[in-house]
Amino acid sequence: MQIDYLHHLPDEHKSSAVRLYRNALKDKLVPILGNDDRAQNVLETNLDTAQCIAAIRDRKLVGILAIQSSKGSFLNPTLMTLVKSYGILGGLFRMGGLALLHHPTPADELYVDGVAVLDGLRGEGIGSGLFALLEKIAMKKGIRKISLEVIDTNPRARALYERLGFTETKRRALWPFSLVFKFPFESAIQMVKKID
Repeated sequence: MQIDYLHHLPDEHKSSAVRLYRNALKDKLVPILGNDDRAQNVLETNLDTAQCIAAIRDRKLVGILAIQSSKGSFLNPTLMTLVKSYGILGGLFRMGGLALLHHPTPADELYVDGVAVLDGLRGEGIGSGLFALLEKIAMKKGIRKISLEVIDTNPRARALYERLGFTETKRRALWPFSLVFKFPFESAIQMVKKID
């Protein structure tokens, strides 16, 4: 199985990337954006194709790793876009929810905003391949730290990150905001990997 890893998302894969990303991060995104065409449109029209790593097999997107750096992030929904799609109050509410998930990223760090692999291909090494390219990119840029968050209800992802050398640095509870947004998890575990 030949997989090409690219440090950008080809334009023809925007829609499938957002669908794949939304599905993988549904526990975080659905409580904030919902699970309809508005969410797809908001994310698709506000993404930076240079802030990710894409895994392509037979001209089909099979995996994506979204990156946030000091220069920006893969998904950048604006208040204007949210208000246009959800109305004034709905847009403000959703912007507040997205702010809860935001991670301030200093210049010496890359933050993994999310990782998604097609359901039928999980466990095939695609996630590891995405992270391998991320580490090469970090080393080339002189970045020595990669960080991410994993929700407490996703032990499979956490196990992968630990195998890749990430260690837990702290736990972040989302209470009382979890009552407002009805997140199906209680905390996010922050993990870091130092790059030598």
